[in-house]
Amino acid sequence: MDDILFRHSAIATPNEKSDAFLQRLAESDADKALVKEAKQFDADLQALLKIDVPEDLIDKILLEQSFAVENKRVVSGRWHIAIAASIAFIIGISLPVLNSLTHSPLDIGVVAMQHVKAEYYFTAQSNERADLKMVNAKLARYGATAHGDLGKITYVNYCDFEGTPALHMVIQGEKGQITVFVVPDDAKFIETKKFHNQHLKGITEKMGNTNVVIVGEKGESLQVIQSAMRNNIHWDI
Repeated sequence: MDDILFRHSAIATPNEKSDAFLQRLAESDADKALVKEAKQFDADLQALLKIDVPEDLIDKILLEQSFAVENKRVVSGRWHIAIAASIAFIIGISLPVLNSLTHSPLDIGVVAMQHVKAEYYFTAQSNERADLKMVNAKLARYGATAHGDLGKITYVNYCDFEGTPALHMVIQGEKGQITVFVVPDDAKFIETKKFHNQHLKGITEKMGNTNVVIVGEKGESLQVIQSAMRNNIHWDI
């Protein structure tokens, strides 16, 4: 085996067992060093490519897929409603009737779950490592100040909660992300203490001049976050 062929084999297949290859190894310390280096490179590469798969990966993928299907259905439904409203207007339905159809109070729990589904892909990838200073900068708008541990906060910002400016905060739970909405209580929503659907569940509590809405996957202990919000935040009344 000549030098060119040996070097090619050493780099491409350092574990080769052909007689010619093994003979070169037996005759040259430099060749042994080259093969050893190639084997170490392969081992390092394998270590880099080895990624531990989370135990709940399948559940997360299925959850994301179901959210995508439901969001598509909701968008389609809203499009049909918009067409129906346009036709109704054209054929002469009065404006007060249309207002009653489009401005009827919405259930705060339903809005919260829809919001979580709509932004699930974005917030699941976010990790702002928010501290109390960041949280308080946002809470000040709602007359609140955090003075204790609220958990591992991966996202905090304002959001459009079906037309109402609200605070959207994501806290790491035991099974996944837990979303907290701080919604001004003068918003015209139907208040629901507990709510759920196929994938999510939530609770609502009035704190200060807001409604705090907490949403998480089934199996999460939402009361832990509820207690943290109640005990570690001062709410101006």
